[in-house]
Amino acid sequence: MADRTAPNCRLRLEWVYGYRGHQCRNNLYYTAAKEIVYFVAGVGVVYNTREHKQKFYLGHNDDIISLALHPERVLVATGQVGKEPYICVWDSYTVQTVSILKDMHTHGISCLAFDLDGQVSIFDISWDLYQQSKLVSCGVKHIKFWSLCGNALTPKRGVFGKNGDLQTILCLACAKDEITYSGALNGDIYVWKGISLIRTVQGAHGSGIFSMNACEEGFATGGRDGCIRLWDLNFKPITVIDLRETDQGYKGLSVRSVCWRGDHILVGTQDSEIFEVVVHDRTKPFLIMQGHCEGELWALAVHPTKPLAMTGSDDRSVRIWSLVDHALIARCNMEEPIRCAAVSTDGIHLALGMKDGSFTVLRVRDMTEVVHIKDRKEAIHELKYSPDGAHLAVGSNDNSVDIYGVVQRYKKAGECVGSSSFITHMDWSTDSKYLQTNDGNGRRLFYRMPSGKEVTNREELKLVQWSSWTCVLGSEVNGIWPKYSDINDINSVEANFNSQVLVTADDYGLVKLFRYPCVRKGAKFKKYLGHSAHITNVRWSHDYQWVITIGGADHSVFQWKFVPERKSKETLHLAPQETLVDSHSEESDSDQSDVPEMDSEIEQETQLTYRRQVYKEDLPQLKEQCKEKHRAMAMKKRERAPASGLRLHFIHGYRGYDCRSNLFYTQTGEIVYHVAAVGVVYNRQQNTQRFYLGHDDDILCLAIHPIKDYVATGQVGRDSSIHVWETEFLKPLSVLKGFHQFGVLLGLPTVPYIGGSKDKIFVIKVNPYMPDKLITAGVKHMKFWHRAGGGLIGKKGSMGKTETMMCAVYGWTEEMVFSGTCTGDICIWRDMFLVKTVKAHDGPVFSMHALEKGFVTGGKDGIVALWDDTFERCLKTYAIKRAVLAPGSKGLLLEDNPSIRAISLGHGHILVGTKNGEILEVEKNGPITLLVQVKHRFSCQICLTNRGMMCCSLSGRCCCFSPDGKSLAVGLNDGSFLIVNAETLEDLVSFHHRKDIISDIRFSPVTGKYLAVASGDSLVDIYNVMSSKRVGVCKGSMNYITHLDWDKRGKLLQVNTSAKEQLFFEAPRGKKQTIPATEVDKIDWSTWTCVLGSSCEGIWPAVSEVTEVTSACLSNDRKLLATGDDLGYVKLFKYPVKGKYAKFKQYMAHSTHVTNVRWSHDDSLLASVGGFDTCLMIWSHETEGRREARQCDSEESDIESEDDGGYDSDVTRENEIIYVIKALSTNVRPMTGVKPLLQLKEPSVDESITFRSAQCCTMNLFPRFYSVARYNQSHTSLLSLFSFQNNLTFTGTISGDVCVWKEHILVRIVAKAHTGPVFTMYTTLRDGLIVTGGKERPSKEGGALKLWDQELKRCRAFRLETGQIIDCVRSVCRGKGKILVGTRNAEIIEVGEKNAACNILVNGHMDGPIWGLGAHPTRDVFLSAAEDGTVRLWDISERKMLNKVNLGHPARAVSYSPEGDMVAIGMKNGEFIILLVTSLKIWGKKRDQRSAIQDIRFSPDSRYLAVGSSENAVDFYDLTLGPQLNRINCCRDIPSFVMQMDFSADSCYVQLSTGAYKRVVYEVPSGKQVTEQAVIDRITWATWTSVLGDEVVGIWSRNTDKADVTCTCVSHSGLNIVTGDDFGMVKLFDFPCPEKFAKHKRFLGHSAHLTNIRFTSGDRFVVSAGGDDRRYLLRCC
Repeated sequence: MADRTAPNCRLRLEWVYGYRGHQCRNNLYYTAAKEIVYFVAGVGVVYNTREHKQKFYLGHNDDIISLALHPERVLVATGQVGKEPYICVWDSYTVQTVSILKDMHTHGISCLAFDLDGQVSIFDISWDLYQQSKLVSCGVKHIKFWSLCGNALTPKRGVFGKNGDLQTILCLACAKDEITYSGALNGDIYVWKGISLIRTVQGAHGSGIFSMNACEEGFATGGRDGCIRLWDLNFKPITVIDLRETDQGYKGLSVRSVCWRGDHILVGTQDSEIFEVVVHDRTKPFLIMQGHCEGELWALAVHPTKPLAMTGSDDRSVRIWSLVDHALIARCNMEEPIRCAAVSTDGIHLALGMKDGSFTVLRVRDMTEVVHIKDRKEAIHELKYSPDGAHLAVGSNDNSVDIYGVVQRYKKAGECVGSSSFITHMDWSTDSKYLQTNDGNGRRLFYRMPSGKEVTNREELKLVQWSSWTCVLGSEVNGIWPKYSDINDINSVEANFNSQVLVTADDYGLVKLFRYPCVRKGAKFKKYLGHSAHITNVRWSHDYQWVITIGGADHSVFQWKFVPERKSKETLHLAPQETLVDSHSEESDSDQSDVPEMDSEIEQETQLTYRRQVYKEDLPQLKEQCKEKHRAMAMKKRERAPASGLRLHFIHGYRGYDCRSNLFYTQTGEIVYHVAAVGVVYNRQQNTQRFYLGHDDDILCLAIHPIKDYVATGQVGRDSSIHVWETEFLKPLSVLKGFHQFGVLLGLPTVPYIGGSKDKIFVIKVNPYMPDKLITAGVKHMKFWHRAGGGLIGKKGSMGKTETMMCAVYGWTEEMVFSGTCTGDICIWRDMFLVKTVKAHDGPVFSMHALEKGFVTGGKDGIVALWDDTFERCLKTYAIKRAVLAPGSKGLLLEDNPSIRAISLGHGHILVGTKNGEILEVEKNGPITLLVQVKHRFSCQICLTNRGMMCCSLSGRCCCFSPDGKSLAVGLNDGSFLIVNAETLEDLVSFHHRKDIISDIRFSPVTGKYLAVASGDSLVDIYNVMSSKRVGVCKGSMNYITHLDWDKRGKLLQVNTSAKEQLFFEAPRGKKQTIPATEVDKIDWSTWTCVLGSSCEGIWPAVSEVTEVTSACLSNDRKLLATGDDLGYVKLFKYPVKGKYAKFKQYMAHSTHVTNVRWSHDDSLLASVGGFDTCLMIWSHETEGRREARQCDSEESDIESEDDGGYDSDVTRENEIIYVIKALSTNVRPMTGVKPLLQLKEPSVDESITFRSAQCCTMNLFPRFYSVARYNQSHTSLLSLFSFQNNLTFTGTISGDVCVWKEHILVRIVAKAHTGPVFTMYTTLRDGLIVTGGKERPSKEGGALKLWDQELKRCRAFRLETGQIIDCVRSVCRGKGKILVGTRNAEIIEVGEKNAACNILVNGHMDGPIWGLGAHPTRDVFLSAAEDGTVRLWDISERKMLNKVNLGHPARAVSYSPEGDMVAIGMKNGEFIILLVTSLKIWGKKRDQRSAIQDIRFSPDSRYLAVGSSENAVDFYDLTLGPQLNRINCCRDIPSFVMQMDFSADSCYVQLSTGAYKRVVYEVPSGKQVTEQAVIDRITWATWTSVLGDEVVGIWSRNTDKADVTCTCVSHSGLNIVTGDDFGMVKLFDFPCPEKFAKHKRFLGHSAHLTNIRFTSGDRFVVSAGGDDRRYLLRCC
């Protein structure tokens, strides 16, 4: 059988030819050691020019595209491309990783820079080394100057001014005195002072400046013109070096990187060359590195007798490399791109296959042409000389192979035409008589040579030996193909017959080493990284010393040193930096395996997933989604939660089936472990438990501090958390989140974050001697990690066969590690090298504990073994069996020799945890005591008897005791059930009538004559227990049965199904009955475990679509209903639970679904069973009188209602507010159509936009507290809060009460401090008096503002005199004898404490946006109209409100008449009103429309009134006809709703801007549309408020894809136009502005969209109105 193991030999990267010059800049530097650092492909290269040696950094897995050097020139930072790119910081001396920065970028990291302190920042930037926390970035038509403050960066855009053109900036360098130099695309250098451009160095280069380098001597720049220019420190020119004119120069040379140090200059070019220029001999640059550049690199051939390699590329060059000297020794440029190459067997000729279908033969010695032949149209993909040198085979993409005679000057001798796709690979036989080919369709064909006739008889080929093997198809290479791979994934292979090794190159940038032949699928290999993308070719050198690989897109040539097996063993003890470059790993792609059979427990554990369909952290969001749906129900009165509660009393169980090493002794000798979502501290002497209840999902791991007083537990979750807590008081010390997904594995002391791994980790241990080191072990891996900066670097342990490791510990020294495997072996490691293995157990070694002088191990064989300190001798073994249990044990073992999952030592005992959830204590002399026990996974139900509660450990799904407690019925998974003796568990009788699981089983009450058995077959069978016969079947359910209950007479069955049916059947025949809901409540039920029906309607949560109530049980006194659900909650309701969404007490301890709950016979205990958490929890029932507040006791409801302390409209409105940035979400108007800036071709002008959302100035307390305090009354919503001295806290509630707290205990309630909600409270330390504000109707006795004494017993009430029916105070402040009050009506009032005098300081609109705005034509006053139903008159000079008119309906538009004597107001209901200004009396009103009036305007001659509405209509009214306001005409065919209107100066025309982004013009009063543009152009407009039209195209910003310009107004002088938009910005433009993206000034102040804007008379002020911010701003012009 062929060997599937990886070969023992290996490869080591020796040399990389090339440099990444394309698409990269500024990536070439001198280090402190005067070495050169650069990158190519995915490798960082440090090149010593003096010794001609390279060192490699191999920490990347994709193309490196950026590099930065620390100012001290030792540390290097490199950034790569990729979906999740990262930055590596590494040492240029040791090429070891210092830090890895990830999770901050996507796609790629294009540029890097170090600051003066060496901190890496990832921008297209240059740090200003002379100014701390300053940096500069540049790019397409911009330069930005950034300030770093804390963790925030603030940019300022560079001001180009008149000193230079706005253009793309390519490179930067910073100097002293805030001077920055930048290279531009046109070859100029811009000099900046601060953020301003102060001068331009014109013509510094002939074209774009790609690189700029600052050094002690000055500055060096390099550009596309091929020139290097040196500048002094004041940026005055020193010299110019034109590389194109030097000995090594050529036309088209482009400089991409430049570095100046002393007398030497490093230059990197676009064509992947690195030059070193000595300044005093600048005409003779030294070419120190070169490589291929353009296109892709495909052609590779090796010389048959010399250490030479030939490569050819799409750049049309063929190059010959010396593998000994690591240098290019010859180069020749061809006419066409080169795709393949081959050297004749005598080494004289070099054949090159071209992309155009031709091939050329050159003489190797002088690169002169021998022959050029073109017989094909498609590219030549493969060339091969025959071993005898007589023929050349040429394979093309024309699906054919041509055979040419070498001696006959390459005359065509034959043709192979059997392939159906392009030719990919070819090999000759050793006798040159046969040729095998591979093609793109995956076919392997054979031909007889030189005729080219296909060989179809495979018998003829049995004895054929192949001269080489480069084909990817064939039985000899079956094992190289990974699962699910494409036929073109592996690009090249070649076999080394001498060492029986095969090397492959693939599309994923991997070089792999296999054994040859590689016959069996899933062969293991060693892999090597370095190339960043697809590797196109691979070849062995003539003497098999080296492997040469070439990258397609990375243009690089890698030379790997082949280390045979004998030498590979000698290098095992190399220093870490020497082995780092060898990125070998042993893997397999096959499901087939030649390792021992996988253990069933390990297989089950590796397949476990901890993902949840619904996480508990999703509940608030789900409830929010259900709020609207259930709002009507929420307003109804609901029964309060029960006064009594539950306390977790005891948990039977331990998490052992998928966890290990999670059981420890504490400092005091107690035992700490975990089960479900609970951390348990167990006192074995008193048989009591204490609980840490901080988790809300499955705890997966537990670690204890070396001092054994702190514990860390990690849980399941989308954002998994780690809790650190102390064992004495069970208080959390810290909660760590944000690093893990789905689940956490722990090791203590604290370890840094380890990035995700495809290998599942079973154990993690920190080195106790060196905390910077740790190990992880798991599925087929053992990794050794060390901390590097802020990250971790790990390497796999070196061993033969890769085993799955189940446990690991550190030994007696820092380098010794011991691990247990899945096969029962103990692996002994020194550093990362395996020393030896010892057979320890039959089956996996699941747990291991290190002693001072030895070890204890436990395995699947149920044996605890005590070993010496070298694992040489087993000192003692303990077999875990029932026979050796001590008399004091609390139960029996489920089985002998259970699988041991955890071992810990302490206090003279060995603590053992088993897979079956048992905890045992083993004394060193042999006795074993069982301390904790529970059911095995999926095998327990709880049952009730009149004597108490029992747990059934039979493998079943349900169970029930008979009424006399003598018999026990158990339903099984296979559809059968048993009746057994309750004392001895001996079988009495069994039945098997169903195929699906038995889901519930119930004895009839009193005598237990009948037994009802429900199954997953959707049937309930009724059996006569006395006769042991089935007497009835209940049919008619649509889905499987979930719950059963008998009535007290034993005559009626109640059934629930998974289809949420509540059915009734008569016993014993099972006849279906229909019973009205009102009658069901009258039936006296023996038990109630059903979850459906009017009596338990309220137990279903608002989010019942995603979670189910799985179980319920009614207490025997019929007052309490306990439930369990899918999320692991145990809830307590008052019974009956009428109405939806009842209040409840909620308890969290189970981690997943609760499968059953049951009360004990006297209601003193409640038992709950978890599904996947496999534990039985006992809860003690505490009545109201003796109940204490506990952590797990939570009273709550799924929705809020008025009995949460009362309903208040203001509180409800506030709870419904969602604070989003409206400018980024929606437009203020529902616009349709094409925006003005898109209606014409957009010019190429760059513009930026700045916006700001409204600031949050106050913090509102969330109106629910769950764990702040507990008191005997039901919770109510808390709206205000402040703390006082003596640890007193005062809180105001929605019901008007004030609660007084001492620490977290409620000590007093001040009832009805206000008649409505208490919204705000304030106090001072000066006198301790307390001010409260609330919602209250003004009266002689009280008001919404009250001043209290320190104890909140006496108060003085103040009337605010606002004129409102109900005052609502939202904010208060007190000082200097006055109280400052903020009201809901947007007023700020100052109240005197002594005289109660009220002074209104600030007024404003209350609800809804302000839409209408009208400026008086001659006076400095203006009107505002809002949806609060008021129109307000404001004085601009006095900055106060003069008057207010209540309209009774929301207002949308307002306008003054030209004389200012009348005001027209448009309403939201379609009505409009005209008021006389002097008396504010209604002159006339009319309603001809049903929807909102959007704008209203008087004509300049005061004759007409135009009214525009949302109904796509404008109505005209003749005011000379009197206040009857008869409509005389209207405008028709308006494309959308009207936004703004403007009259012409002669009152003959009106222009409209509409919601379809169209401006239309109509005649007045005829309403006829004007379509002739010439007529429109001649019109003079009296006003301009339209956002549309050719005159205002320039007001529309480029960034209006999500927001619009909402309002405009042209000044009375006609010179300026001011606008408001959805971003909340006011902008000032010149008028007219017909060019797009006109320049402007912008002003901030509003938080979201503006609705209206106006110039006042004389253009002295601009008034702007905000929408939802309900404010207006005055701006001086």
